[in-house]
Amino acid sequence: MKSICSKILKHKKLPKNLWIYLAFAFFTIPDLTFSQESILFKSWGYNTAYLIDKGKWETGIFQPFRLGLNDKLELRSNIFIMPLLPNAGVKISHGQIGEFQVASEHSVSYPTLFLNLVSFKGTGGLISPQYDFDFILSLANSIIISKPVGTSSLFSADAGFAFSIRKTKPDYNATIDLPLIYPRMANYYEGVSIKTGVTFKGTLSKSLFFEENLKLFLITRDSENIFIENFGTIMWKTKGSFRLKGGYVLSWGKYPFGNHTQLWPVIDIIFGSKER
Repeated sequence: MKSICSKILKHKKLPKNLWIYLAFAFFTIPDLTFSQESILFKSWGYNTAYLIDKGKWETGIFQPFRLGLNDKLELRSNIFIMPLLPNAGVKISHGQIGEFQVASEHSVSYPTLFLNLVSFKGTGGLISPQYDFDFILSLANSIIISKPVGTSSLFSADAGFAFSIRKTKPDYNATIDLPLIYPRMANYYEGVSIKTGVTFKGTLSKSLFFEENLKLFLITRDSENIFIENFGTIMWKTKGSFRLKGGYVLSWGKYPFGNHTQLWPVIDIIFGSKER
């Protein structure tokens, strides 16, 4: 009995050079798949378990500075607020476990200087000048896993916690009651901040990508203890290292003044080493 392949190739209605097309598809589709995955991982590795390449760096106005020290270690910091809020962190790759790429993130910050600087009356004053702050050291740790979905998408999930070491507990009324800021500073005052989230990144074209991100903050205290954020972002990649991000953030939370929902636009400019 002749094979099915032989019958297909000998079918009169099919082109004689069908085997050429099949061979071309067989060899080019895997290359296209690898190319799409590679472009996504290398262009937008932030918020995933993938590290920036060794010797390469990138930063944004809001996105942290990232520097690849080696295949297992990435250094990061929000350098634009460094003089006001000293901070530093590392991301450590733990390799692949099953189908997931796994990494952990660890950071430390010293917010005392910033909190005292914004404690004044008038424009720019975020905290009443009647309050002052002693030594506060905030430490955060989290684990993140990532898994490719199809040929041009990436799913990530993370979970972690942040806590503070204080000389004295700050006055609970001396908070900055603003979305995005309040949840990240809650552990300075009382309790431990537990954070978890999921991220989905995808490729729209060779130079256009999207991201949907959902974050949940739970604070281990009796009130003002839950916050939810949803980020939707599109990133445009030009030639070289320049990238432009824009989108929205929808936040909801329990603040000292009550429950509050707010929708904000977001924009960032990413730049760094040449094409990775």
